[in-house]
Amino acid sequence: MKRVCRATVFLFLAVGLTLSAQTPPEDEPYCDGKAGKTVQIADSDAKILGFVIGRTSLKDVQTRLGKATPIRLSREEESDIAICYVSPADGTVLALYSGAMGGWTDLTHFALWSREVVPARYSHCTPSALVTRKLSTESGLRLGLKREEVERLAGNPAHAARDSEKYEYTCKRKMTPEEIKGFKTANNWDVSQEPYFDRMSWIDVSYTNSALSHIEVGEIESY
Repeated sequence: MKRVCRATVFLFLAVGLTLSAQTPPEDEPYCDGKAGKTVQIADSDAKILGFVIGRTSLKDVQTRLGKATPIRLSREEESDIAICYVSPADGTVLALYSGAMGGWTDLTHFALWSREVVPARYSHCTPSALVTRKLSTESGLRLGLKREEVERLAGNPAHAARDSEKYEYTCKRKMTPEEIKGFKTANNWDVSQEPYFDRMSWIDVSYTNSALSHIEVGEIESY
């Protein structure tokens, strides 16, 4: 029931705020189909410290890691917000984000930075002993990996440059009966003829001196 409630909030936002969702092309793969290629990040990529994109709220994060001051990423009214934590031992920073697609409540993406490349906006993060340079996604992505190690875990990137790589995927996820009903209740819109969310997911990585120094993992859904 908890998942359905959060989905209903998202559905209201997706319509009420007229977010930039687009109708997917007819040949867009289905998330649960047999496409023969990767169409979304792995579930294990979307988990860190037990926090799960789309299922964990920023409030849940603070219950475990401690209170953190939200950071708005731009002056735009609908910009993402972040909370962040820093390792007292080695300066590693973990930031966790929520945007419109998460109702500014549920986790939509997260990022790790090594001390050498932390952006200035994260200079006052909450200290946490659970954040260290050894912290990794459940799939094993962590700071310090070499490019070949990242590609062994994540596969071939969609875009690659000398010091960065980007993995990006889109697919259509079929709504559950509860989500179809929730959409109708929240928005007075019957989507039973096209009961699919557009799911976008990504992994962005950057390297410093050939070692992974920044990781961002995200996943959002829209209609």
